Amino acid sequence: PHVFALVTRVLGKPGPALAGLAVWALINGALVLAGYADRPFVSLTLGFVGAGAVVVVAALMAQNDMFQPLRYCGQNSIVIYLAFFVPMAATRVALLKSGIITDLGTISLLVTAAGVIGALAWYWVVRGTPLRFLFERPAWARLKPARTPTMQPAE
Repeated sequence: PHVFALVTRVLGKPGPALAGLAVWALINGALVLAGYADRPFVSLTLGFVGAGAVVVVAALMAQNDMFQPLRYCGQNSIVIYLAFFVPMAATRVALLKSGIITDLGTISLLVTAAGVIGALAWYWVVRGTPLRFLFERPAWARLKPARTPTMQPAE
């Protein structure tokens, strides 16, 4: 209930939420740069407040149409999870063997993007074909709806 209350407040007043995120980022950065972030209670507090910051950012992002592609990825996260490996591995091998890009950060970004986009593309290609079983839960693995008790007529 506390997380949902936080989201409700953020959506009601996004300005103060953005200001709070800026203050959190400055304090967090200052504590990390000063070397205090690894202290026991400081790190726990930073982690707790950081989790709240993630909730605030997610609530703000959910309200903006600019993040619709990210929402789509979230709705299809099982597709990405199931089909990520092949395009990711192929892109990684191609980039490392070609030597065109040497920066590991750029390679990581491209490999991740290829994995996500490749998985979604594979899903789009097979969803209308017999291969759609690759992304559908088999009938035997589906949760069955709970039975509702049947009322007996009064005698």
